[in-house]
Amino acid sequence: MARRCLLVISAALLLLSGTGCIVTTSSYEMKAREADSLRDALASLNREKAKLAGENEALSKQLASCKETGAALSSQVREMEASLERLGEGMQGSPQEFEGNRITRERFIDELLEREKATGKRLQALSERTERCEQELERMRRGTAAADR
Repeated sequence: MARRCLLVISAALLLLSGTGCIVTTSSYEMKAREADSLRDALASLNREKAKLAGENEALSKQLASCKETGAALSSQVREMEASLERLGEGMQGSPQEFEGNRITRERFIDELLEREKATGKRLQALSERTERCEQELERMRRGTAAADR
């Protein structure tokens, strides 16, 4: 019996001192492959993060530009509205200019028609310009909304 104990103890001592850490080669290789794949995935994510950061910066600049353009277009619309008001006021003052003068009715009507034509052309040009500005503003709003998404 003493021999058996001695044999078991020496076998255990040999086993523990000879191998050090008992890890099978296949599980070590599996863990090494897993670590490599995780390292590759991390590197890929870092590259994608850098790319998205660049895109975000570019979109931020574009958004700022769109906001500036929108503000400029809004001021142009306000200027056009003010111009339309001035033209309307100019048309209201026309009869007063001719009341004290000795001119014929036909001449008065002709001058009014000429002013009305000029005002109509001006209104049409301003209306077209306003529509273009509104279309540009709407296009920029859609672009901004798409960039925000």
